[in-house]
Amino acid sequence: MIDSDSIQTRAVTCDMQSLHPVFHSVSLTLVLFAFCSGGCAARAVTQDLPLDAARSKLTFIGDSFLHSFHGEAKEIAGSAELDTEARPPVQKATLHFKTTALTTFHDGRDQKMREWLKISMHPEANFALDNVKLVEGDMQKADAQHPAKFTVAGTFTLNGVKQPIRGDALGWREKDRLVVSGDTVVDTLKYGLPQIREAFMTVGTNVKVSYRFSFVLPLEFALK
Repeated sequence: MIDSDSIQTRAVTCDMQSLHPVFHSVSLTLVLFAFCSGGCAARAVTQDLPLDAARSKLTFIGDSFLHSFHGEAKEIAGSAELDTEARPPVQKATLHFKTTALTTFHDGRDQKMREWLKISMHPEANFALDNVKLVEGDMQKADAQHPAKFTVAGTFTLNGVKQPIRGDALGWREKDRLVVSGDTVVDTLKYGLPQIREAFMTVGTNVKVSYRFSFVLPLEFALK
């Protein structure tokens, strides 16, 4: 014997399957809203979006009395948290940067930098995203040519010292990836790191950081 609830469930399932191609062009948030608009209570869906390290990059520029030098973080790991009840749906993320894998592409300078960073005591720098606010753009339609603009805030830990950090960021989707990029400045004095002064070289304490992080999206968010 089949009750009415079972029949309704099958009907809804068939309707969802017939709309399957459409699901890939809209967010999971909108799908859940449409499904529950008949009166049922929507439940928050939270899942991790792993970082695609191969498509992510963080670079930095240090200024010195003689010349500027460029550097890069070679080992990055982390994930973002997708929450369908949040606006924007990504509000939290955690990123880890191996200080042992930071490079300025000069062996002698890298050795001094690692001593300065005390990598044996602090082998990682970390960033914890705490808040994201949409400033401009359409989160659903944003692409690399028309990214959405956000303000982001979180906590950066370097040399074992935690400091709040804020900035602006751009975000968009590339098929099955969520891409976030931006720039910020890290004042190394705030993290207990002394200013480097050697002979005729004095290194500035403000380090300019540029980043592009790519997170793997679930199929519901993927663009065809």
